[in-house]
Formats: sequence, C-alpha cells, structure tokens
Amino acid sequence: MTSAAQKFFGTETVAEILEKMPEAAEILSAHGLACAGCAIGNFETLADGIAGHGMSEKDLKNVLQDLNEAADDLKIFAPKKNPELTKLAAEKVFEFQKTAGQENSGFKIEALFPPGSEEVSYFLDFLEKPEPGDSVLKSCDVKLFLSAATLRHLKNCVIDFLEDGENSGFKIEKIS
Repeated sequence: MTSAAQKFFGTETVAEILEKMPEAAEILSAHGLACAGCAIGNFETLADGIAGHGMSEKDLKNVLQDLNEAADDLKIFAPKKNPELTKLAAEKVFEFQKTAGQENSGFKIEALFPPGSEEVSYFLDFLEKPEPGDSVLKSCDVKLFLSAATLRHLKNCVIDFLEDGENSGFKIEKIS
C-alpha cells in the first residue's frame, strides 16, 4: 500500500480510529488487540498500544494495512458530494418562486435538530440573499442557501419532489 492511499498512520488514538470506522474493532481483535473495550484507547495511539502489547513494527504495519484496506472498501474517507436537486424538484422550486413573486431569490434550506429528537425537520424559504455564514450552491440552476450545519447534514443527499395528492412535498434522501 502506498502512503498516498494510507488513511490511518498509527499516530491516531484508538478511540479516533474507532470513531471514524467502528468496524476497526473487528480488525484490531483479529490481530489480538481488544482495543475497543480498553479505556486507555482514548489516550493511547495505535502505535503505542501495539508496542505496549509487545508487538513489533511489522505487526503495526500489518494492522495498518488491514485498517486502510477496510477504510477504502467502506469508503470511509470518500469525498462527500454536495446536495443535488432532481429535475422535478428544481421545476417545483421555480414554480413556487414564480407563485410567490420571488423568481430571483435563493432557495433556503435549514435542517432543524430538535433537542431530544432523532427526527430532523426542515425549514424552506426563498431569500433574496444568503444569511451570514451560508454556503451558496447551485443545482439544476437553483441557488441553494445552506448553513454550515445543514450543508454537512445534506452531504450525499438528493432532494426530490413527490407528488402524491395531499401529501406532496420535497423529500430528502441519502445516497451512497
């Protein structure tokens, strides 16, 4: 494995590795390391942990190779794509803009995370200009205004419009 493809280097704490890739627990266990349940993993680097268990530099390289191959297979470090509107969703945005007399406005999408709830709700509006801190993206010729938290939440998402009688509306779906 070339260093350009390497994602983990052994300088990360075990906790950081497990946070990025929970599947690493199985890989570490297969190498005889019960790091997932060890409290020291919050402070100790993988390299230090392997050395602390009397393992060699070669063992570290083998563990890193397995971790990095799994990270590639799972696309753990794959670049995230900006949200995209479907053609129908864009047409509906333009239709709603025209109805509201907001043809030149941007489409503001704000993800709301109510405390204590796992459900996300969305606030949609037309704004003449982005709010401070908003990112401005373009999808199907629609200007999208997204806060930083909303942009992070909508990475790898497609925004569609479903027409189902009384239950019509925008639908946001994660894509892989």
